[in-house]
This record gives sequence, C-alpha cells and structure tokens, in this order.
Amino acid sequence: MQGLLDRFPGHALAFLNVAQGGLYNRPTMAHTVLGSCVAVTFFAPRHGLAAIFHALLPKAAEYRLHNPEQTPYKFVDTAITTLVHRLVHRGVRLGDIECKVFGGASALFAEDMSVGRRNVETAFITLADLGLRVAASNVGGERGRKIVYASSTGEIFVRMLNNSAANQAACASR
Repeated sequence: MQGLLDRFPGHALAFLNVAQGGLYNRPTMAHTVLGSCVAVTFFAPRHGLAAIFHALLPKAAEYRLHNPEQTPYKFVDTAITTLVHRLVHRGVRLGDIECKVFGGASALFAEDMSVGRRNVETAFITLADLGLRVAASNVGGERGRKIVYASSTGEIFVRMLNNSAANQAACASR
C-alpha cells in the first residue's frame, strides 16, 4: 500500500467496510477487501468525481425487512442506483461515467447458488439497465481480492488473496 501512496502523493486514504460507499471530489485512495462481495467504481473525469461501494448482497427487494434508505450500499442494486443518482445530481451525464466491477468470489458455495455470482450478475444487469458501460472487470473465481481505487485517475489495483474461504467469511461477517 505504501508504494501506491508514494505514486499518488496528496491522496487521502479511505477504507471501505461492507455496506459502505462514497463519492469523492478530492484525490482519494479508497481500498477494501472483497470475497463474495462486489465493488463497482464510477469515474467521471470531466467533473472531477469518482465513486465506489462495497456491497454484501445482490438485491434489496429480496430482503423484505431491509430499508434500503438506511443502508443503500449493502445491496449491489441500490448501491449502484444511489451513486449514479448522486453523480447525475452533480451534473454528470450517464455517457460520461466509466464503470468497473470487482469481486464476487464463489469458493464457499456451490457455483449455481453462489452469492458472489449473483452479486456480479446483479451489478452487470443493473449497470446495463441504466445504460452504463463496463470498462473493465475482475470477477468470480475462488479467491478474494484486495482492491485500491485511485479516485483521481480511475485506476484500480487488484491483488488476489490466497485464502478465499477465510476472506469470504470475513466479508460476510462484517
């Protein structure tokens, strides 16, 4: 991490726990650890804005006791719509947003039931429904990831983790 901070002097550092997200108008290095969870980044360089979230579950509507207004970043679908709304409210056109998708490892569950896989599918479907293009992704597999997002450039740095089962359990328990 220190090497990245040296490459991006003057950037604030922000760690995202599960169900957290943010919109940044100042240079920030946002980082998080993903197992089955998903992060989507949004980059609008013409407006000097960037955003990222760390979501635990795919769709808020699948959890009837949940109030998405209280924790909009807990679910992939509401996290995407929340950050897109915030960007549009700041004057960003949808065509000016570059998106990237990360996470969704599936080591703990059978592939067809994997929450990681459902998180990834929900991210791609929700972004497509909004007319947003995905510029890059690093998803699925059996290993967790540590990601670092440079809000000033839109760059993502990904490190694959060795013990995905432990990382997914940590992600799910936060």
